[in-house]
Amino acid sequence: MEISEVIEICKKNSRGYGHIDDSKTRDKVLYGDTDRECTGIVTTIYASVDVIKKAYRLGANLIISHEACFWNHGDRTDWLQDNKTFQYKKQLLDETGITVWREHDYIHAGILHEGRWVDGIFYGLAEELGWTKYANTEIQSSPLLPKGRKSEVFSPLIFDIPETPVREVAQYLMKKMNLKGMKTMGDLEGKCKRICIPFHIMGMADNAELRKIEEYDIDTVLAMEITDYTVAIYIRDSAMAGRNKRVLAAGHFNIEEPGMKWFGEKHLPELLPGIDIHFIQAGDSYNMIERR
Repeated sequence: MEISEVIEICKKNSRGYGHIDDSKTRDKVLYGDTDRECTGIVTTIYASVDVIKKAYRLGANLIISHEACFWNHGDRTDWLQDNKTFQYKKQLLDETGITVWREHDYIHAGILHEGRWVDGIFYGLAEELGWTKYANTEIQSSPLLPKGRKSEVFSPLIFDIPETPVREVAQYLMKKMNLKGMKTMGDLEGKCKRICIPFHIMGMADNAELRKIEEYDIDTVLAMEITDYTVAIYIRDSAMAGRNKRVLAAGHFNIEEPGMKWFGEKHLPELLPGIDIHFIQAGDSYNMIERR
């Protein structure tokens, strides 16, 4: 099967097929040739230098990455031609003969799994954590939909877990996501009961997320991005006011990567029988330096 056929099969299994504009989507071939036989697939959150090398050693010539390859929205490379890191990565891709295809919009739009549409990233995370049974399907967490309208795609973002000490939850998350540490804010001595994965907290339009935390009585925010001066400082003030609230800031790539693991290990083998498929973790995005 050619790489182009693999990509088309992945697209056709998405609710976005026929609706996502291929001229505008982020889901493009970021590098390489698709008109050749697929020798193997690697799924990952990000096609880093190390992931490319590992994929080559596994004999794979297609990397399906969730995020951009060249450090900017749209993966434009015209401005990078003199950049030494770009030159190194380009040469590595040329030498290994690896093609990189980004699957971002299609997997979030919903992929067909066991008879229903699921957001492959957040469903995959919930599966990895063993939390699908705790997903709160009554609360609409997407600010993109009109109030009262539920999404047709199962995208678990709010979880009602058995009441558990915060530090136990943090250790569990780090173990399941294979992280070295986690940035935290707020009350770390209380207990978690309702956990929310918000959309991006970037300091510009975070009022909706703050309102959601209050309206739905969220006690724990499992954050991808977070800035110091909106939701984070609200959580700190809430904890100082004696309220049971905290942020566990694991990081964007770290939170979404288990979804690509599930996609590669549990979902793609059913779609593409006979093709060698591996998941490679791009690795914890952060190193922690402790003060001594």
